Amino acid sequence: MNKGINLALIFLVIFLLITGQPLMADEGQDELFVLDDIVVTASKYSEKLSDTTVSMDILTQEDIQEKNAQNVAELLRDLSGIYISDYGGVAGQKLISIRGSENNQVLVLIDGQVINSSQNGQIDLSQLPVEQIERIEVLKGPASALYGANALGGVVNIITKGGSRKPITEFKVRYGSFETQQTAFSHRGNTGRVGYNITAVKKDSDGDRENSSLEQMVFFSRFDIEMDQYNDIIISFQYNDSDKGVPGPQTSPSPNAEQDDQDTNINLKWRQNKEAYDTNLLIYHNKHEQVYDNPDEWGYTEASKHNTARTGIEFNRTDYFKLHNLTYGIEFKRNKIDSNENGQHDNLNQALFVQDKWQVIEPLEISIGTRFDDHEVFGSEFSPRFGAVYSINDDLNVFVSAAKAYRTPTFNDLYWPADAYTEGNPDLEPETALAYETGIRYFKQDMKLELNYFTRDVEDLINWAAGTDYIFRPYNVDEARTKGTELMFSKRYNMGVTVGFNYTYLDSRDKETDDRLAPIHNANLDLSYKKGDISSSLICRSVKDRPDELDDYTVVDVKLAKVFFFDEGESELYFKVNNLLNNKDYEVREGYPMPERNYTLGLSTKF
Repeated sequence: MNKGINLALIFLVIFLLITGQPLMADEGQDELFVLDDIVVTASKYSEKLSDTTVSMDILTQEDIQEKNAQNVAELLRDLSGIYISDYGGVAGQKLISIRGSENNQVLVLIDGQVINSSQNGQIDLSQLPVEQIERIEVLKGPASALYGANALGGVVNIITKGGSRKPITEFKVRYGSFETQQTAFSHRGNTGRVGYNITAVKKDSDGDRENSSLEQMVFFSRFDIEMDQYNDIIISFQYNDSDKGVPGPQTSPSPNAEQDDQDTNINLKWRQNKEAYDTNLLIYHNKHEQVYDNPDEWGYTEASKHNTARTGIEFNRTDYFKLHNLTYGIEFKRNKIDSNENGQHDNLNQALFVQDKWQVIEPLEISIGTRFDDHEVFGSEFSPRFGAVYSINDDLNVFVSAAKAYRTPTFNDLYWPADAYTEGNPDLEPETALAYETGIRYFKQDMKLELNYFTRDVEDLINWAAGTDYIFRPYNVDEARTKGTELMFSKRYNMGVTVGFNYTYLDSRDKETDDRLAPIHNANLDLSYKKGDISSSLICRSVKDRPDELDDYTVVDVKLAKVFFFDEGESELYFKVNNLLNNKDYEVREGYPMPERNYTLGLSTKF
């Protein structure tokens, strides 16, 4: 970044500081915490957070706006129990782990639809912009009883924005280090019975390393059609086109490798809400085309081309009785791949699920559920779950849960192209897990406090190893045990100051070798100030005792923002410094250096 830009940023900071007089000095105007957020992910119907029998984190629209994040990975990385495997830079992959899980053991949904790759089971969160997101719910722990395969580690449910009663137009621009530029436009409104959301995002960056550039274009549209007072139809369409360089690890760089991803998604939902029951029908189709081209690769003949598709139908209903709520449904899902390396394959999964939650006595609720999956390749799986929550008083409750979950092998696991050194294994079995959790939650007006203890035992873990013929194949050979504790605290003080802190202790080990599989200590501190039209925040992330003798690291990010009001709307000008202490040596993923101190200057206007 040249001197002129540095000076401009310094002047911006000074300007915000000297002009940051609050528009409202009355402390009573400060918003208090929402005592009981409403969530849908835990039971597939709307319920209070305090009524859930599992640990959950929620990012509201206010949280998302305050973070000024560029992608979903930046939104989630500061939550308790969450670890983002970051391959560095704007274009580097960012894969999620929950409580020491593998990246492909976390199920990621958008409006209830699975978006994990059927080829490798993962989802690159750096490819998901935040402009169309209303809220995010994170369920920590196995959830196969409702969501089936690949929810072994947890579930991330991304809920998009619908229309608005009044027309809202928003325009955002960002400029930052490494010639990173992002422009976003969205317009939401209503034409009587049809609410709509049209969003477009364009991002370009040279990247912080050689061959780490990114060009991305995303278009999203959603239409909420009110049929009558009980019935709605929601239709959404998204297209995501991304071209990026893939620099590889420093030990074996790939200076000419490129990857092109094109993702097209159509989602249709019918929703019926009545006093006695809710009914939902979801139909979706996703198509993903990926081309990876590395001309320097040993034995190179042509680019790798992978076309995957997923089509699904899910019906679920919840009946509300006086003392219990009964949820049940069916799901059909077909995955396909057409690849010049993996070949052509497809499989079908059919499932039935049911869950009943009832009030045994006034302060005690118990939930029992199970799901039966019939996969045409891997056979059948039962995934039961039990949970209970006991309310000590209006502010304090305790919960316990026990669950079984599983993950099916991916197309890569089964059909990796055979050569003299590696090949897939079509005889693999699903990974299975048994998990337990207990926790205590306290919500009191301006404070939240939660303490959880959890364990998870996983069997038949898929690991690539050399066979007797010295060819590497994936086998169901590993077992892992994870146990840990989470502490979450947030409190809003007078004068607009909020303190947030979370800490995760994690002991995740290979049961045979006793090797550690994840960092032991992970802590996040969030200090923020908001008064009237000015706000600031400082976020500190610290990771200690990492596996494979990787170095510990601590990173500090800061942000300063000011809001300007005008007749028909408002604008926010903000300035962010990432890696404020200029930690030049830290790596989240071995071999992939993280960017040194870098800057972002952004402006958003809403009217």
